[in-house]
Amino acid sequence: MILSSDISNHFTLIMTFKSRLSSKNFPEDSIEDKQLLMNYVLYMSDHTNPCKPPLIYFKWLTVEMEEYYQQGDLERKLEYSVSPFFDRTTCNPFKYQLGYMDVVVMPIVDSWVQFKTVFEKDLLTNGLLENRKFLE
Repeated sequence: MILSSDISNHFTLIMTFKSRLSSKNFPEDSIEDKQLLMNYVLYMSDHTNPCKPPLIYFKWLTVEMEEYYQQGDLERKLEYSVSPFFDRTTCNPFKYQLGYMDVVVMPIVDSWVQFKTVFEKDLLTNGLLENRKFLE
Protein backbone atom coordinates (compact mmCIF):
# COMPACT_ATOMS: atom_id res chain seq x y z
CA MET A 1 0.00 0.00 0.00
CA ILE A 2 2.83 2.40 0.85
CA LEU A 3 4.56 1.79 -2.47
CA SER A 4 1.35 2.43 -4.37
CA SER A 5 0.99 5.81 -2.66
CA ASP A 6 3.94 7.23 -4.61
CA ILE A 7 2.78 10.18 -6.73
CA SER A 8 4.46 8.60 -9.76
CA ASN A 9 1.64 6.01 -9.70
CA HIS A 10 -1.10 8.67 -9.67
CA PHE A 11 -2.55 8.23 -13.14
CA THR A 12 -2.13 4.45 -13.18
CA LEU A 13 -3.91 4.06 -9.85
CA ILE A 14 -6.80 6.30 -10.88
CA MET A 15 -7.20 4.64 -14.27
CA THR A 16 -7.13 1.18 -12.68
CA PHE A 17 -9.73 2.23 -10.12
CA LYS A 18 -11.96 3.78 -12.80
CA SER A 19 -11.73 0.72 -15.00
CA ARG A 20 -12.75 -1.50 -12.08
CA LEU A 21 -15.65 0.86 -11.29
CA SER A 22 -17.10 0.11 -14.70
CA SER A 23 -17.38 -3.55 -13.70
CA LYS A 24 -20.82 -4.45 -12.37
CA ASN A 25 -19.31 -6.62 -9.67
CA PHE A 26 -16.80 -4.18 -8.19
CA PRO A 27 -15.68 -4.73 -5.57
CA GLU A 28 -15.58 -8.46 -5.82
CA ASP A 29 -14.43 -10.56 -2.92
CA SER A 30 -11.00 -10.94 -4.46
CA ILE A 31 -7.53 -10.15 -3.23
CA GLU A 32 -7.01 -7.82 -6.21
CA ASP A 33 -10.10 -5.72 -5.51
CA LYS A 34 -9.39 -5.57 -1.79
CA GLN A 35 -5.82 -4.50 -2.48
CA LEU A 36 -6.94 -1.87 -4.97
CA LEU A 37 -9.41 -0.42 -2.47
CA MET A 38 -6.83 -0.32 0.31
CA ASN A 39 -4.28 1.29 -2.01
CA TYR A 40 -6.80 3.85 -3.20
CA VAL A 41 -8.01 4.77 0.28
CA LEU A 42 -4.45 5.24 1.53
CA TYR A 43 -3.54 7.33 -1.51
CA MET A 44 -6.71 9.37 -1.17
CA SER A 45 -6.07 10.01 2.52
CA ASP A 46 -2.61 11.30 1.64
CA HIS A 47 -3.88 13.83 -0.92
CA THR A 48 -7.28 15.02 0.22
CA ASN A 49 -6.34 17.71 2.72
CA PRO A 50 -8.06 20.22 0.36
CA CYS A 51 -11.33 18.35 1.00
CA LYS A 52 -11.38 19.15 4.69
CA PRO A 53 -13.50 21.94 6.15
CA PRO A 54 -11.93 25.32 5.32
CA LEU A 55 -10.60 26.15 8.79
CA ILE A 56 -8.82 22.81 9.04
CA TYR A 57 -7.63 22.86 5.44
CA PHE A 58 -6.07 26.33 5.62
CA LYS A 59 -4.41 25.58 8.94
CA TRP A 60 -2.73 22.50 7.46
CA LEU A 61 -1.97 24.27 4.18
CA THR A 62 0.12 26.76 6.14
CA VAL A 63 2.01 23.98 7.92
CA GLU A 64 2.53 22.03 4.68
CA MET A 65 3.84 25.05 2.76
CA GLU A 66 6.23 25.93 5.59
CA GLU A 67 7.60 22.39 5.45
CA TYR A 68 8.18 22.78 1.69
CA TYR A 69 9.80 26.19 2.17
CA GLN A 70 12.14 24.87 4.85
CA GLN A 71 13.26 22.12 2.47
CA GLY A 72 13.79 24.75 -0.23
CA ASP A 73 15.79 26.89 2.22
CA LEU A 74 18.01 23.91 3.01
CA GLU A 75 18.45 23.07 -0.67
CA ARG A 76 19.51 26.68 -1.34
CA LYS A 77 21.91 26.65 1.64
CA LEU A 78 23.50 23.43 0.35
CA GLU A 79 23.69 24.97 -3.15
CA TYR A 80 21.30 22.44 -4.67
CA SER A 81 18.60 23.32 -7.14
CA VAL A 82 15.53 24.31 -5.18
CA SER A 83 12.65 21.90 -5.79
CA PRO A 84 9.66 23.29 -7.70
CA PHE A 85 7.17 25.04 -5.40
CA PHE A 86 9.60 24.90 -2.48
CA ASP A 87 11.08 28.37 -2.99
CA ARG A 88 9.43 30.78 -0.57
CA THR A 89 10.61 33.76 -2.64
CA THR A 90 8.83 32.71 -5.83
CA CYS A 91 6.07 30.23 -4.98
CA ASN A 92 2.53 31.48 -4.78
CA PRO A 93 0.94 28.91 -2.43
CA PHE A 94 -2.57 29.69 -3.65
CA LYS A 95 -1.73 29.08 -7.33
CA TYR A 96 0.21 25.98 -6.34
CA GLN A 97 -2.78 24.63 -4.43
CA LEU A 98 -5.19 25.36 -7.29
CA GLY A 99 -2.99 23.34 -9.64
CA TYR A 100 -2.63 20.56 -7.08
CA MET A 101 -6.40 20.45 -6.62
CA ASP A 102 -7.04 20.26 -10.36
CA VAL A 103 -4.34 17.75 -11.32
CA VAL A 104 -4.08 15.52 -8.26
CA VAL A 105 -7.02 15.88 -5.88
CA MET A 106 -10.01 16.30 -8.20
CA PRO A 107 -9.42 13.07 -10.17
CA ILE A 108 -9.03 11.11 -6.93
CA VAL A 109 -12.18 12.52 -5.38
CA ASP A 110 -14.24 12.31 -8.58
CA SER A 111 -13.53 8.60 -8.85
CA TRP A 112 -14.22 7.97 -5.18
CA VAL A 113 -17.53 9.86 -5.31
CA GLN A 114 -18.55 7.75 -8.33
CA PHE A 115 -17.86 4.71 -6.18
CA LYS A 116 -19.47 6.01 -2.98
CA THR A 117 -21.84 8.88 -3.70
CA VAL A 118 -22.53 9.37 0.01
CA PHE A 119 -19.20 11.25 0.23
CA GLU A 120 -20.03 13.82 -2.45
CA LYS A 121 -21.32 16.53 -0.12
CA ASP A 122 -18.51 16.28 2.44
CA LEU A 123 -15.54 15.70 0.15
CA LEU A 124 -16.52 17.55 -2.98
CA THR A 125 -19.21 20.17 -2.41
CA ASN A 126 -18.41 21.37 1.12
CA GLY A 127 -14.72 20.53 0.94
CA LEU A 128 -12.75 20.70 -2.26
CA LEU A 129 -15.03 22.98 -4.28
CA GLU A 130 -15.56 25.41 -1.40
CA ASN A 131 -11.83 25.64 -0.69
CA ARG A 132 -11.09 26.03 -4.39
CA LYS A 133 -13.49 28.98 -4.67
CA PHE A 134 -11.84 30.63 -1.69
CA LEU A 135 -8.38 30.24 -3.25
CA GLU A 136 -9.53 31.70 -6.56
